[in-house]
Amino acid sequence: MSLKIEPGDGAKRKFQRGYSPEEVRTRVDRTIQDFLRDVKVPGYRPGRVPASYVRSRPPYMASVHEEVTKGIHSEVIGDLIKGSAETVVFLDPEDFVVTEENEKSGLTVTGTIEVFSLPEGFVYEKIGLSPESLPTVSKEEVESAITLLAKQGATQFIQDLPEDTPAEDGDLVGFTFSFVDPATGLARDGRQTVTVGDPRVPEVLTRSLIGKKAGDSFTGKIPFNIPGEKKGERSRNETHEATIGILSVRRLKPLTREELFSSLLGGKEPVEGQTLESVVEQKVLEQKLTEILNRKMEELVVEVLSRNALPVPEGRIDLEIARMKQAGMSDAEIDRERVKKDTMWWFILDELAAKIPVAPGVQRVEQEFYALIQRAGSPGKNEERRNEYIEQAVVSARRRLTEEYLLRHSSFSGWDDFFAPGGVLEKLNWGSFGVIPAPSEQIGHAHDHDHGHDHDHAGHNH
Repeated sequence: MSLKIEPGDGAKRKFQRGYSPEEVRTRVDRTIQDFLRDVKVPGYRPGRVPASYVRSRPPYMASVHEEVTKGIHSEVIGDLIKGSAETVVFLDPEDFVVTEENEKSGLTVTGTIEVFSLPEGFVYEKIGLSPESLPTVSKEEVESAITLLAKQGATQFIQDLPEDTPAEDGDLVGFTFSFVDPATGLARDGRQTVTVGDPRVPEVLTRSLIGKKAGDSFTGKIPFNIPGEKKGERSRNETHEATIGILSVRRLKPLTREELFSSLLGGKEPVEGQTLESVVEQKVLEQKLTEILNRKMEELVVEVLSRNALPVPEGRIDLEIARMKQAGMSDAEIDRERVKKDTMWWFILDELAAKIPVAPGVQRVEQEFYALIQRAGSPGKNEERRNEYIEQAVVSARRRLTEEYLLRHSSFSGWDDFFAPGGVLEKLNWGSFGVIPAPSEQIGHAHDHDHGHDHDHAGHNH
């Protein structure tokens, strides 16, 4: 067995993996024996069929060689991941097929890989960032948040809402839709009910519904989720000129201030000095703080990437974009530069995790697990998918903690107000801050910057 990895341009490396005639023949013989266990041949007892029976029949040998090819392909990938001194992030072996000739002359598998590693002198601590001030919360912001939270916490509908009431943020609007699918020429129609302002509802649709009353109809370019034409085919997001007819506008009855206070306290009694206003003020402050930390993190990413010259594994970026398209995203929704920046950043975090003492606890992993469920849906009873979620949650938790370490070790005017002993993070008892709150936990909603795919290092194409 021989494996050679040669230097190349940027992140690319060329490789050769050699197999001697004996190694190829051993794999073929082993596969023939496996094949014979399932073959029933008249005149032979089970397990007693000679290998010559398979070797003398080309269709059987074609199947054997196909299985050996698959096995060697997997072996090569595993050997490259183990044998490379740098982290392999993309593999592209050239196509090959094992034949009878390889049993006599051997086999050489060639191709390219892309790797990632942190160069000597990589700069990631004491990164200078722009000045930052502590957030403040005004009385007007508190009252506005109370009004919004009272709507968000409502569970009962207003029974005597006039039929001509125009829809506003937070209302449940039922409507019909119809449009012609340009790909098939077929008319599509249906009914739907959405909550105006729900972050899961396209903003274009939300804007078009505000102010409309039951009985109104209008046309406009609306984004739709188009199901796959064939079984197992993924759905896709498309925008079409559609006719919308408003069926109903329903409005939830906002909570009273007393009901909202009890809800925010989880039914517990308030501690001395605690009021609805003080609780909501802290929630607004926490949201503002989260937005600041996210902004500083974005700034830190840009600074680290700009200060360190790192070759980009373009093949891996292409693979990530292909995965996003398979998940239903359109070309218009994908920003290649954003994907490149995010992917490179995850690679940096994974490499730094080996140097930085971060160890996510069970609670942090659980937070990431449930955040993943919110983004990608529940794994249900699928044990394999559930295990994948757990593995990804561990990776995500470690990355978030590494990000926190880097931000805590950055430098900017106002740093002490946030991170020093007695700073706002300590006062709020924020031992960590890496998990972005879900939209349902925020006052209003913010935009999550994750682009919704994993970043396992051993990516490869087939």
